[in-house]
Amino acid sequence: MSCEKFTPFHAQDIPDSSGYVAIVTGGNSGIGYETTLQLALHGARVYIAGRSPDRVNKAIEQMKASSAKPLDLHMLEIDLQSLRSVKEGAEEFMRQEKRLDLLINNAGIMAVPFKLTTDGFETQWQTNHLGPFLLTKTLLPILESTAASSGSKNRVRIINVSSDAAILPPTPNQLDMARPNLEHVTGAMNGWKRYGHSKIASIVHARALHDRLRSKGISAYSVHPGIIATNLQTASSGLFSMLVRHLIRWGLMPGLLSIPDGATSTLFCATSEQAVVNSGGYFAPFGKTDRRPDRWNVDKSVVEKLWVESERMIEGAGF
Repeated sequence: MSCEKFTPFHAQDIPDSSGYVAIVTGGNSGIGYETTLQLALHGARVYIAGRSPDRVNKAIEQMKASSAKPLDLHMLEIDLQSLRSVKEGAEEFMRQEKRLDLLINNAGIMAVPFKLTTDGFETQWQTNHLGPFLLTKTLLPILESTAASSGSKNRVRIINVSSDAAILPPTPNQLDMARPNLEHVTGAMNGWKRYGHSKIASIVHARALHDRLRSKGISAYSVHPGIIATNLQTASSGLFSMLVRHLIRWGLMPGLLSIPDGATSTLFCATSEQAVVNSGGYFAPFGKTDRRPDRWNVDKSVVEKLWVESERMIEGAGF
């Protein structure tokens, strides 16, 4: 892995986050749960965005029960596979809150069988990229107003949880914005290729956000959490996915991380002053700046095309 030297980041390095307001999509399980818990333990008010209020509220109860001090946790109903739900959830948040310091686009699905959402997009493309794109775009007014009033150019941040699977699209590391559903992709690895395609979009999206928002005091990052045993593997399908699940279950997967370790890169980008100098970058465990996307044809034209075409898609869907 091509990474700079770094100082390892851990949960105990998180600074006091009192007064911060955060949204974590998929914060009810896996690394999203750990991300939410650590932010709340350090004083932040955190909204867990998820499509199942019951699961989110159960996670909130578990977090509160595990803590010796009160936690400021809230449920925000958002289904990333429904653009209407995304739009309405973001608008509901802005009716409830006057600020948003941290937006963590953590929720995702992995290597699932091909299926279209009701909006007409492949489920991984919409869940992992297009839904977060619309969520972020809808929340830009409150993010920008928070940055303007905070007196700090390092406080307001957007983090996209991506993956090293970005190397897996049909053409490695490259986006196909003309055919984002990748319905033409077949073979045993087709679900993984669609997953990787959605994850390189997450990386490019973070760069686009950096380019557009850094002058306004907002930084943006994409992270690879590492290989972690989460419910993403449980939901994925196919022979390769089955092999991955067995290797993880048997403890034979090289570089397997715990869920707390998997959350460290996200928490580093969300809270550390050291992250700010590499806004727009891609981070690997445990807060390493990873330069590989610089070699993945992620130039300014690709960044701009992703933004323009993503806007066209959501506008075409009526949003």
